[in-house]
Amino acid sequence: MTNVTIAKNYLKEHEIDELNRTVVMWLDYAEDQARRRKWIFMKDWERKLNDFLRFNERQVLPHAGSVSKQSAEDHARAEYEKFSSRRRQYKEAIGEEENIKQLEKAAKLLPEKRKERKK
Repeated sequence: MTNVTIAKNYLKEHEIDELNRTVVMWLDYAEDQARRRKWIFMKDWERKLNDFLRFNERQVLPHAGSVSKQSAEDHARAEYEKFSSRRRQYKEAIGEEENIKQLEKAAKLLPEKRKERKK
């Protein structure tokens, strides 16, 4: 089975652009702090990041989320199975149509061959 649980980007193009700009601003800020040899501990970075996001009028998520990894993977697999089933049905329908066209084409050639044999 195909591995569907690795990653999926659900962001729209403009959301990706906004995220990229925000990340670049944050990395520029962090680099500036490092170049100025400012001592910042890991516990301080979370607070500074939240302050930075608020300053830029971005939403700060209060927690990591409520969906477990296993639940997300189960959901992804179930959705992929639905997709895979629909894709299989579509391909079978296309194949069936093509087979019918080929049989009809072959059937049209049969009477011509019979006429040629009678001559």
